[in-house]
Amino acid sequence: MREIEIKIEVDDPDEARRRLGRTGLVALSPRIFEDNRVYDDDRGTLAAGHRLLRLRSAGGRTTLTFKRPEPDADGRADAGRYKVRIEHEVEVSDPDEMHLILESLGYHVTYRYQKYRQTYALWALEIDLDETPVGAFMELEGPPDDIDRLARELGFGPGDYITKTYRDIFLERAGEGRAGDMVFDGAR
Repeated sequence: MREIEIKIEVDDPDEARRRLGRTGLVALSPRIFEDNRVYDDDRGTLAAGHRLLRLRSAGGRTTLTFKRPEPDADGRADAGRYKVRIEHEVEVSDPDEMHLILESLGYHVTYRYQKYRQTYALWALEIDLDETPVGAFMELEGPPDDIDRLARELGFGPGDYITKTYRDIFLERAGEGRAGDMVFDGAR
């Protein structure tokens, strides 16, 4: 699957919900907690290639996801105003066993991040309202024309688009020396 998305930071998640509601969006899910574990080998091969191997537990469901960049015509990923990735995802019935399989293959958890997410839909878009330890963000995923159209209706434009990962945002805000997991206080 080809994933095209942007993030927009919002100051207040409740105000973002009101804005989303005014555009006619309907929530597809309640607000749920996500716990994500990102894997790599000892050499950091996946991260060096801008690839992601993630085990996500959310709402009683676990998925294993692999993402890689899709190069543009110049061979560079993320050259435009949208983040474009090729994504493969499968549901996992036993997250502990999947973790053991990944470790047996030489992968280990290199980063963990958490968020609360509520999912909406409009046109061909999936919209996620994410509340993370470093702020709240709307993630708009779908065709670029629909992304731009909804962003405008919500009062945002291309200057507000963020194509960085939550890890990149976290590192910028926490500082390289304080890098660790992006988890809520009291997380185990």
